[in-house]
Amino acid sequence: MESQNRLRSRNQSHKTETQQQSSGIMNKEEGLDLISAEEAEVRISAKRQARFEARNMRMKEIEKKRKEEEKDPTSGNTSGPDSTLIKEEKRNQQRNYSSPRKSSSDCSSEGESENYNSNVRDLKIELKELEEKFRKTMVTNAGLDNEKSSLVYQIDLLKDRLEERDELHSLVKKELREKHRQVELLKKSHDDAERSVRLLQAQLDEQCLLLTERGFVKVGSTELIDTNDDDTIFPPKEEQEKRTRGIVSNETAHILSACGSGPLDLQIKRLAEERNDLQDTVGRLKLDLEEQKTNNLKLERLTSEEDAEKEAKRLIDEYKFKFQKCEQDSATLATNVARLETQVVRFKTAAETAERSEHELKAERRKLQRELRESSTRIDELETSNKHLEARLAKLKTAKSNLLKEL
Repeated sequence: MESQNRLRSRNQSHKTETQQQSSGIMNKEEGLDLISAEEAEVRISAKRQARFEARNMRMKEIEKKRKEEEKDPTSGNTSGPDSTLIKEEKRNQQRNYSSPRKSSSDCSSEGESENYNSNVRDLKIELKELEEKFRKTMVTNAGLDNEKSSLVYQIDLLKDRLEERDELHSLVKKELREKHRQVELLKKSHDDAERSVRLLQAQLDEQCLLLTERGFVKVGSTELIDTNDDDTIFPPKEEQEKRTRGIVSNETAHILSACGSGPLDLQIKRLAEERNDLQDTVGRLKLDLEEQKTNNLKLERLTSEEDAEKEAKRLIDEYKFKFQKCEQDSATLATNVARLETQVVRFKTAAETAERSEHELKAERRKLQRELRESSTRIDELETSNKHLEARLAKLKTAKSNLLKEL
């Protein structure tokens, strides 16, 4: 009974030690969650190695004790209940030798010794069974410990994956906010461009109103072929060079309209040709005047001086009047041509700058609309990817919660 109690006390102490070790390991593993992933893996591997070595040493000691007991079960060096039983048997034998007279007591002692030996054999069998059970429990505890360490490692891996998913989710959110901010900036710039276009259109309308109020008229054709709101088909470069416009008074517009229809350059060219024709006629008239003068000199010689002088004066006055009238017409035409040329140059530069700015604004508008469409498609793609990532994150969270519940 004492040996059974001792074995039970040893088993209970070993169980308490294993429970304390397991509770200490659990507490330490809970503390490892606060350390970084790399340090946790290092510590877990070190503890696993130490646990494995301790388990091997324990198994070796148990195996060694079992072999020693199997080899020499009656040796005097054995400790525990076997040695005490052997000593008591020796004492009983000595008593049997020293007291031969007491036969009845000897018989009873022999029966007791047989019972005692049977009890010792039963205790040895029970001890072997307990040792076998203890070895099996140690093996099962080692397997459970390995499974626990593998599960802890898997939990750490899942935590790392969850952290990576969280980081990826935060990066996607940051990129989405950045894209949304870029879209807002593009919308703002697009609104500014539209506002500037409306302002330029209002300025052009106001300019046309002021010109009509002051009696000026726009001359020249600047028509464009509009197909859609976004795209505008401009005429070729050569045709654009031919098309000019300018701001002139009503009188000048009337003079230019008298030159015929067409672009302003063509009308000015026609006016210049008319001026050249008039200058040629003035030159011819001068030649005719000189010729007439020579003829008058000849007539003076032939006719009387009074008739010749009268005729000459009449002709001279007539030609002078015609000449003065032609000079006045040519002077007015020259001044009009010079003034129109300066106005044409000035208005041509203004028109070119206005057309260039208008073309640039329309190109910028098309570019902004294209970027807006691209950014909207990108936002839709990012929103769909964000929804997929949120769904995957929810699945991972549910899997983690289920795994923690199972543990």
